[in-house]
Amino acid sequence: MKTRPTLISLAIAAACVLAARQATAQTAAGQATPALAGTAAPGPVRPAPVLGARRLDAATGRFLASYGAGEAVLTLDARLQKRLERTLTDYDVPYGATVLLDPRTGRVLAMAEHSRSEPRATNLSLRARSPAASIFKIVTAAALLEQGYSPEEPVCYHGGNHRLAPRMLKDDTRRDNACLPLSAAFGHSANVVFAKLADRGLTPEVLRATADRFLFNSTIPFPSPVETSRAEIPEDRFGLANAAAGFGDVRLSALHAAMLGAVVANHGVLVPPWVVELVQGNEPAPALLEPMRIVDERVADALGGMMRATVTGGTAQRAFSRPPRELRGVSVAGKTGSLNEQKPFRDHTWFVGYAPAEDPQVVVATVVVNGPLWRVRAPWVAREALAAYFADRVVEVIPASSRRVAAR
Repeated sequence: MKTRPTLISLAIAAACVLAARQATAQTAAGQATPALAGTAAPGPVRPAPVLGARRLDAATGRFLASYGAGEAVLTLDARLQKRLERTLTDYDVPYGATVLLDPRTGRVLAMAEHSRSEPRATNLSLRARSPAASIFKIVTAAALLEQGYSPEEPVCYHGGNHRLAPRMLKDDTRRDNACLPLSAAFGHSANVVFAKLADRGLTPEVLRATADRFLFNSTIPFPSPVETSRAEIPEDRFGLANAAAGFGDVRLSALHAAMLGAVVANHGVLVPPWVVELVQGNEPAPALLEPMRIVDERVADALGGMMRATVTGGTAQRAFSRPPRELRGVSVAGKTGSLNEQKPFRDHTWFVGYAPAEDPQVVVATVVVNGPLWRVRAPWVAREALAAYFADRVVEVIPASSRRVAAR
């Protein structure tokens, strides 16, 4: 007869699992790996189980889901999950999803979602349906930095707030009345600066390879199917520049967006996300996945500086200038994205970020899709999610000299 796990037994088992995964992340964080690889011993290949619908167990306060022949205990924090879901529901967005995860361990803390247009839809945070928009500037900026571009070299430009034109790629002394370096262009999401720099210093092959390294066009291992984030990089000059600025045919899921933020927060190392804490019954838990270096630490830290500037003086300043009580004294780094689609009209907004900026403990990724009339956009939802996370936590910033050891 199968007995139900007690809260104490779950807590002990979960602590053991988390300790093992943290040790794996710390020892492997500085090692480059060609692909996400499991540590399980080789054996007969069989289809991996898929998580069933999650449900909150009232007796333990933990989320459970069927997993093959067993029952999985999930990493999701019930308090966070409830508050994040309530935020999306209260604003009654046509579509919205928020993911919180720990960048140091890959532990998924919340996967909240709501859809007025599809009330029965599930796993919205795993769908790559929204345009990545300016979130893709994280990839473009990484590619430019790797090519040797200085974040402080100014580029003069005009126009490009809502769309680009081929003529904007050329310098025009009569019209180019604004100049920004890459660092400020990132925070203010200056599309033409990114388009010009990509046209001058990137090739389709380079940008495509960088996107692939960030796991675009790849299957993301996860116990529930994650829709592939497609990044189409055209061969022609204007198509390349357009994609680099965030106007290309690039789709992104909220979980994948959180992974992009985790790479920057973790100094260039991705600890793959995991959501199954342990499995009860005759079914092994999903294999541990090794951390992998996506970009050099120097590049990641430069991106981190740009993301901090986005919040302190860029496109996310308004959302975080007067933070709720739980976020006072907590520095935030992030990147916004927005893009409208017609027929039917959809207003897609993003926020990807982490906090505290000096010692990242949590990554947030939020996507909100609105119609012509809207009540909230992604940066405000992300702010509420971070406030929920820090509501019962004391922020202790680790000195930089100690913090970087594990990521080397």
